[in-house]
Amino acid sequence: MSAAESSQSISEHLEREPDLEQARRAALMAHQAVVKLKKMGMPDEMDEPLSRFCVDLGDVWSAQRVLAKQIEAFLKSPDDWSEMGDRVADIHSTMEHMAWHLQSARAPIERVALWAYERGAEE
Repeated sequence: MSAAESSQSISEHLEREPDLEQARRAALMAHQAVVKLKKMGMPDEMDEPLSRFCVDLGDVWSAQRVLAKQIEAFLKSPDDWSEMGDRVADIHSTMEHMAWHLQSARAPIERVALWAYERGAEE
């Protein structure tokens, strides 16, 4: 496969329709996490780190489901190098997406955890 054909294959691959149902599931998971912590009494001043943490949590949860399916598809795929390139590119993209959210969640998850530990010590 030439570089031009490879570039065209990658472009076609990236132009696929977004999985709106998967996005809805991720948003629902994030919302459920926010609701749980707000019902437990997390105050409004924690809304910023809470929302960042929950969005990242929802996206990591969603991405791990996608990654599991991608790995299964990779292992079951026919012995075709072009298709293998697509499968590996998909896995890479999902892992990069997860890595971004894991990094993004680092500071807000620490704030939420510290706040929770402080409340737990008060009980």
